[in-house]
Amino acid sequence: MLQAFRVFLAWLSFLLTMLTAALDLFNPPMKYSLQFPHGTADTPAGRTIVVSIFGDYEDYTWDFDSDIDLNTKDKVNRYLKIAGDFIEDAAAAYDISSEFITDFYENPDLCYQVSLDYDMSDQYMRDDIVMKYIHKNIDTDALMEKYDADNLIFFYIMNTDYKNRSTTSTRDWYEGMKYPYEVVYLFTIDDVEANCPAVYAHEMLHTFGAPDLYQCDEYYSIDKKALQYIERNYPNEIMYTCSDRRSGKYHYDRITNKVSSLTAYYTGLTDKSDIVSELGLKESQHIAGN
Repeated sequence: MLQAFRVFLAWLSFLLTMLTAALDLFNPPMKYSLQFPHGTADTPAGRTIVVSIFGDYEDYTWDFDSDIDLNTKDKVNRYLKIAGDFIEDAAAAYDISSEFITDFYENPDLCYQVSLDYDMSDQYMRDDIVMKYIHKNIDTDALMEKYDADNLIFFYIMNTDYKNRSTTSTRDWYEGMKYPYEVVYLFTIDDVEANCPAVYAHEMLHTFGAPDLYQCDEYYSIDKKALQYIERNYPNEIMYTCSDRRSGKYHYDRITNKVSSLTAYYTGLTDKSDIVSELGLKESQHIAGN
């Protein structure tokens, strides 16, 4: 009886080994050799390339034979540049050289169009499908080597209309992620308003480690006391608001918000922050050991 059980275990082990090998055929090893300890976007220092993926979803599809969709695509390209320029200027304030390459007309290999089947409201399904698409179809290493880039951000862009209530969000790196890709899920229109360049910059800063500063966040130890401090001292901080401070509206030709020392700290532009100590916030991922 015991011998039969041992034979069964050996057979089961063999089956599991064969199953694992079969699965590996459909899930090949990571195709990137570069190391990404904080995901494909570390800090704004150096050169960052942005890859734009125009994704179809049910009724929200792209037709670039249409003047309307071409106009939207042009706006996306323009807003990406404004956002990149904004972060470059923020880095320069800390004597850090930063360059963003975002123009997918000048650099067509930074632009893709794809139709994927997923539930837009299901974040986990969306992440899995989009990241698998990136993994199988976009050669991360080759792009970074071609552009001599230090960082890579993906924008997955959906052609939404004013009926869309889903909101733009970012899958930024966290410990234990299967893939290192930093992905911004951009709805061209969300919550009845077209997204502006400040929203693009806000999401880009997330990929470098910046937290939202308009809501409590247990991970960063941002509580009501911290929010009150930010509202009082940094009312124009871009991770707090993307609206113009004076008008309360979005601007589409410029960004009038600021990057505070707190966001600079969390994105690795500086390694010190008295505010973090004062408010008891979590250390930046860029501090040694994190």
